[in-house]
Amino acid sequence: MNKLLLIFIITLTVSLQSCAQSTYENFTYSYQAKIPSDWNLAGEIKNDTIQNFSIVEWTLPKVISESKENEIQNSIEIYAWRNSEIKNINELINHEKQKWQPFLLKTDILQEDSEFSREVITTSKIPSFDHKSKKYFIYKNGICYRIQLVCTQDTFDKNLSDFENFYMEFKIVENKKE
Repeated sequence: MNKLLLIFIITLTVSLQSCAQSTYENFTYSYQAKIPSDWNLAGEIKNDTIQNFSIVEWTLPKVISESKENEIQNSIEIYAWRNSEIKNINELINHEKQKWQPFLLKTDILQEDSEFSREVITTSKIPSFDHKSKKYFIYKNGICYRIQLVCTQDTFDKNLSDFENFYMEFKIVENKKE
């Protein structure tokens, strides 16, 4: 009886966790991500055909920021784009570094996840927008991806595990031939 009850509770827990998520898909840029129900869609461009990009951003549940002395909503975004000048992950990282460098206090390229992706943490040096960010960059099938968490420095650790779980569920999908 106890074993049956335990199996029921585990099944119920897994079912509730799956129901508490939705799947976001972008077919043009070939990716999908699982989105927890307590995240709010903040903005979305599915396919900018002139500049060849898509962006989607969610705000996370509010957390207390001791430095700002109020509640903060940090965000997670997926930015995907095509750039004919970028041919691999190293070119993608170099391209992005040129954009970041003027604004950053610190950049750590932590690891190579594979030949297609890199993990990066940055800290800004702009006084009015002090933040810490973790980014994953992926280059696959001619598409550049940046999956990013943006937080105040003191709330970064509070949202990091949610971001890591989100990234683990991010998938690049093969386009189906019709």
